[in-house]
Amino acid sequence: MAKSAVLRAVSAARVLETELGKADADSFSEFSAELQKAVQMAKTLKKKEETQIEKEVAVVLEAEELLKEVPDILGCDMNYDTSGVELKAYLSDETSYIRIKEGLRAEILEDGPISLEDAVLLWLLRESGCIHDLFSVSEQNRVEERMTEAAVQDEKYRALWEAEFHNVFEGFMNRFVKTKSKLLKNPYLEGVNLVFPYLDRRKSVFIDMVIFGTNVADRRAAAVEYLKKKGFAVEEIRVGSETLLKIGNIYYRIFPMTKTAYKVPIQGVNLVPAYWQ
Repeated sequence: MAKSAVLRAVSAARVLETELGKADADSFSEFSAELQKAVQMAKTLKKKEETQIEKEVAVVLEAEELLKEVPDILGCDMNYDTSGVELKAYLSDETSYIRIKEGLRAEILEDGPISLEDAVLLWLLRESGCIHDLFSVSEQNRVEERMTEAAVQDEKYRALWEAEFHNVFEGFMNRFVKTKSKLLKNPYLEGVNLVFPYLDRRKSVFIDMVIFGTNVADRRAAAVEYLKKKGFAVEEIRVGSETLLKIGNIYYRIFPMTKTAYKVPIQGVNLVPAYWQ
């Protein structure tokens, strides 16, 4: 479901890419028409079309060395590891990822005009449920303020914020629909959705190991050694009073845990992505 959400956003992005690439700014009517076409494309995307888009985009990004296929950390989970199932995931080039992420964050959080290209990127992140990966909960208040300001000044931005295609994603939308009736009314932005949908894409991974007589540092070291043997690049990052594991572009917290399988307790550690608060 998470990949489907992203691929629908990619399909919308491909429609708008030509529009944004034009040297001269089009009229509002032309932009609105392309926006509606992008929304319709995302809403009606079939599974076969999703697969085709994934292949096409992956080929282009891999050729530019912006993306590569790596083992999925979920494959380290005890249930998958013992079943012999091989899982793969996409990993973006870290330098490019950070540059794009920090560029967008600066554009949105700081004062000044927001480019239409960055506004579209923010919209795509919102509609694919990825907004929480780039902006903390407290920062999202600032994002809402900036969205409102831009919509008041330019009708293209207002049309963009009002456009939605995320309601096609079943599962996480049940919670979202309930919140829509509680939206605060904005006199300048009537009807614009300021509640960011959130698609939980966390992959909690349980690694089984004997941890009797060990401390937290020992368990973390054992988990790091195991992950490195599996081919993952792991970095220990100190954040305040705790140490997180950076695997790919994601930060994980590590907790001791006991699972029961066939009534047998299994000692191990659980890796849980550390999302911004």
